[in-house]
This record gives sequence, structure tokens and C-alpha cells, in this order.
Amino acid sequence: MIEQERRGGRRRPPDAENKKGRATAENPNTPEITAENASFFMQGGFLYMRYPKDAEPVRAMLHRNFPFELLWEYISVLDIDGYELAYIRKIDDFSGEEREILVRELERKYYSPVISKIYSVKERFGFSYWDVQTSAGRLTFTLQDTFKSMIRAGGGKLFLFDVDGNRFVIEDAEKLDRRSYKKIELYL
Repeated sequence: MIEQERRGGRRRPPDAENKKGRATAENPNTPEITAENASFFMQGGFLYMRYPKDAEPVRAMLHRNFPFELLWEYISVLDIDGYELAYIRKIDDFSGEEREILVRELERKYYSPVISKIYSVKERFGFSYWDVQTSAGRLTFTLQDTFKSMIRAGGGKLFLFDVDGNRFVIEDAEKLDRRSYKKIELYL
């Protein structure tokens, strides 16, 4: 196993040739794409990109480079192996159907119900069991090592990651009702 892959890096080996002339993840000159030089479309439930517009379509995945702060900026476009092909500076550079496709794909990948009320948080053997009201209805989930499963992102915003890899958001912890806030105050 390559040392970089063990650390989570997704890079092509240095001797690999880039046969299509596309930038790869180790290339700091990854091209920026806009509505003028690239196009996106859905086919068979999958996202495809044409870059340049007259090129053969490539199946693509989107990845937020700053998932907690810049939700709609600096979006990497990856191939199905996870290698970076290009990046989108701002989703707003696209319009109409293409913009809707990009937004829908990002919302699907980064689906995060917003927690509006906390009914209970119970700790047991290093796990915390949550019963909450969210934008997706009432849910229960489990966090392992609660302190490590919460990320603060400024402005009181919290991201929670459960044992199954699901994401939940508290938009502003201080704006929760008093009882809900008391249940998580220890973790803040």
C-alpha cells in the first residue's frame, strides 16, 4: 500500500501518465471550470461532465473543499476513481439546469438534517444516544466519543457525525431552546 493512500490521499503515482491531458490531484494547476468551458448533465442517475465542452463526457463526482464554511465555492470535480479533474470556483457561475444539477448533487452528498430540538442525550460506555427533532422529522442516532464526533464551525454552528457516517447540523447552539441547550452544554 502506498504511504499516501494510507493517510487518506488519493493521488496518481508520480510515474502515471495523464493520457487525456487533464490535471491530476498532485498538480497544483488544476484547471478552473466555468459555464463557458464545461458542461454538466445527468445520465442514468449519474453526473457527467464535458470539459472542454466538445470533449467526451466523463462521469464525475463533486467534493466540497471547505465543507463547513464555503458550501457553494471551491468544489472539486473528481472522476469515479477519486482523482481531481478540475474545480469550480463558485456554483453561481453556472445557471439554469446545470446549476440545479450541481446544487442537487452537493445536497445529496452532504445531506445534513438540521437539529431544532434535543429531547434527550444519554451517555453509556463511550457512546451518546441522541433523540432529536430535525428538518427530516424526529430521529435517534448514536455518537461514539461525543467530543470527537462534533465539529464547531464558527457562529455557534455544530456538525455531528454519527457511527453510521450520517451528518447532522445545529445551526446555532445558543439559539436552541433552554432545555435543548442544557443537554449539550457539557460538550461545548
